[in-house]
Amino acid sequence: MSRGEAVRAVLLLAILVTGAVVAMTTDLPTVDQLRDRVAGAGALGWAAIAGGTAVAVLAPIPRTALALLTGILLGFWPGLLATVVGALLGALMGFGLGRALGRDTVLRLAGPRLQRADQLAMDRGFTAVLLARLTPVLPFFLVNYAGGLSGVRLPVYLAATFVGLLPGAVFNVAVGSVAGGLGEWGLAITIGPAVVVLAVLGLRWWRRRRSTPVSVER
Repeated sequence: MSRGEAVRAVLLLAILVTGAVVAMTTDLPTVDQLRDRVAGAGALGWAAIAGGTAVAVLAPIPRTALALLTGILLGFWPGLLATVVGALLGALMGFGLGRALGRDTVLRLAGPRLQRADQLAMDRGFTAVLLARLTPVLPFFLVNYAGGLSGVRLPVYLAATFVGLLPGAVFNVAVGSVAGGLGEWGLAITIGPAVVVLAVLGLRWWRRRRSTPVSVER
């Protein structure tokens, strides 16, 4: 493991430990309190949730859990709007980052699975991007970066992204809005799977980094 990788690993561990300490020592708000805060913020609250979604979909964070949580906090129609707008903004930012950073940098960030998403988007057509969005094995964030690398035109990319994400967004936000009636149980059902998935992804990343042979410069 190189020095840079070791620093990133330590940083990730520090973030996880800090998050665990904060979670154990902080009185978390209830679902009703969160709803009241969002409602009190008005349009700014909706914009904050959409912006948070946009940033989150740049990383391997389950979009399903985000949509469920948004449905719990905002209800169906406002939650659907915030989810779709946030996902489109995140897709746009990932597209731009893919083109700005270049293939080598993005491959280091996203890993080898990016090649599959890149292959689907390489045809530069609406159907290719739509299929990539609808393929369960291709995470949303990988398709974002692959779109920027493939050279697909931005209007086509955004249109296919909108059509591809809409069915899942409608379903997940609807489930979240129903789960919102369960109070704290609904919030636990939403956040619990996301925490488990993130922990598994972090463990897999750590094991892959440790198993990667270190090249020796001569």
